[in-house]
Amino acid sequence: MALTVPTAGRLGETPLPRVLRALQYAQATGTLTVTRNDQTRLIYFKQGDMICASSLYEDDRLGEMLLKWGKLSYAQYETSVRLLKETRKRQGAILVEQGFLTPKELFQAVSTQVKEIIFSLFTWLDGDYRFDEGALPAAEIITLRMSSGALIYEGIRRIHDFTRLCRLLPPFDTVVSMSTDPRDLFQPVAVTPPERELLLLIDGARTIRDLVCASTLPSLHAIQMMYFLFAAGFVRVKTEEAPKEWSEDSKTRIEQELESFIAETISRKKQEELETSRVELFEEFVGEEEAMSPAAITRAHERLEGMDHYEVLGVERGASPKEIKKAYFRLAKAYHPDRHHEPGMEALHPKLDALFDRLTRAYDVLGHEQSRRSYDEAEALRKHPPSQAKPAEAKQRAKQAADQAKRGEAALQAGNMKEAVYCLEWATQQDGSKARYHALLGQALTNVPDRRKEAEAELKRAIELESSNADHYVFLGMLYLKLKSTDKALAQFKEALRWEPNHAKAKEQLEKLKKK
Repeated sequence: MALTVPTAGRLGETPLPRVLRALQYAQATGTLTVTRNDQTRLIYFKQGDMICASSLYEDDRLGEMLLKWGKLSYAQYETSVRLLKETRKRQGAILVEQGFLTPKELFQAVSTQVKEIIFSLFTWLDGDYRFDEGALPAAEIITLRMSSGALIYEGIRRIHDFTRLCRLLPPFDTVVSMSTDPRDLFQPVAVTPPERELLLLIDGARTIRDLVCASTLPSLHAIQMMYFLFAAGFVRVKTEEAPKEWSEDSKTRIEQELESFIAETISRKKQEELETSRVELFEEFVGEEEAMSPAAITRAHERLEGMDHYEVLGVERGASPKEIKKAYFRLAKAYHPDRHHEPGMEALHPKLDALFDRLTRAYDVLGHEQSRRSYDEAEALRKHPPSQAKPAEAKQRAKQAADQAKRGEAALQAGNMKEAVYCLEWATQQDGSKARYHALLGQALTNVPDRRKEAEAELKRAIELESSNADHYVFLGMLYLKLKSTDKALAQFKEALRWEPNHAKAKEQLEKLKKK
């Protein structure tokens, strides 16, 4: 997934929480280096999770931190430093060998050290950052058992600069609403009861000023909380346009009163629906968490293949929109990757990501009336294809498929893979005879790590339908490069050149492979 912030810049222009969230959303793996004057700190990311941090600043070293926390006496500290110089062993190992710390205490100390290094960056008013994608250092990696949302929450609590927080927030007359994306909402963050009350006040009608004034939290704390909610994605600026005023010139007084009455009735009904939806959403957010064992996660992942959207969500085909939403929120919270940072769960994160993404794709389709109707129609045609479609119906389906393919291609070029996959899947379901639709869908799926098997199938289908098109072989070759299958990629680039000897991309990739 493409990164939504520059890979390098200044914290004064791109605040740290925004950088951290962008790396999480992109499921990035690599090192974020943040520098200010003579200080350098590094945060290590693995598939979007912050798993470790280190610092080149002497005061951030383990011995110095333990001394400041009162966990070591000065005599113990001096002994550990002397042995460090003599033996070149790691200070942590020396502290355990000397009996100054137990192994458990060492682990807790190193985890706290890592978190404190990250938290300290939130207090920096400015500095330079750079993200380098790639492998992580093998040694001394202690996996954090905190979600990105929880780390951002604790980090923002360290910011006590009132004017800085105000500048980081949108204007105080901005109306805000809760996000409806479970990837944002179901981050495991332990908020206090007064903070939960502030969450309940967010109704899509109140401004930031209204919320801060109505909160029982101290003003600084309320503003910290509002900034956290924006930074972590829990709330967003409400973008709906306000209703336009009635014009005296175009309507009589009776017409105005009638339309005002209708508008007020509709508005009240929508507000009631919004309030009901908001309370249900909040109950899901703060409700009791469903425990998921490793075995249950593995079984759920194994059952995914071949399931339709209804089966994925566990609802009947006649389920109401409310039932679909409730099922999705329940499952999305249960399989949210950020809720599974217990020891031994690291290997299951790719499965959790796949489950969460599959649930979201199912809800994206079934949660909206038009897309659900189109999906049902496409599924009916797939399962019971008519022996001979009427010319008018076939023409209409072909036009709809072409329109969706056009939208999907535009989304693909813009880097919006979620939209691209949805549109192009719809296009191939409506008209599976077009090689181009399968090729575009294959390209989009290539950018979704857990769906690359499907990408391979779509690109092979494009080749089957249009074997003379060199582009299809190149796209398949690029997929194999992502899958680290160099021999397969090489074969596809050679096949592309067999059909089109001067294909620039195929020649370029072959040259790169020869140099390796």
